[in-house]
Amino acid sequence: MSFKTVRDVLELSQEIHRSAANLYEQLREQTQRERVDMLLKFLSRHEEELAQTLTKVAEDVSERIMGEWHQTELTSVASILDGCKECHPDISVQELVNMALKVDDSLISLYRHMASEASTDEARQLFNNLVVLEENEKMKTARAALSTNDW
Repeated sequence: MSFKTVRDVLELSQEIHRSAANLYEQLREQTQRERVDMLLKFLSRHEEELAQTLTKVAEDVSERIMGEWHQTELTSVASILDGCKECHPDISVQELVNMALKVDDSLISLYRHMASEASTDEARQLFNNLVVLEENEKMKTARAALSTNDW
């Protein structure tokens, strides 16, 4: 474990969402399956929107909170997805959903940890709000996956 600021955690979260969006776009270029392509397009746009949301969140957080130090283990999309062993041109909808949910679960876990370790109510509230955001977005992903049968 190392010490990182709230700013570092928010920047990492933005990077994870952008990396996931890029990964989904790369997979889109390789797939020949229409449903998978549509889900990849949704996921890419979804992850980019989350990165933009985190940028806006960071702009609204006080400098005092952004500079607050926490002990945590930061990660990356590559480590979350274990080197992306599931990534291949013939990826199934289910494999893709599992991959997307794994990213969401990792960030939810990070935010919960940060909230539990926060030394101020403002930082705790920030991370609890991010947990709620990620959980809501996880549900959107699950709904989109279920609706692929309708596409």
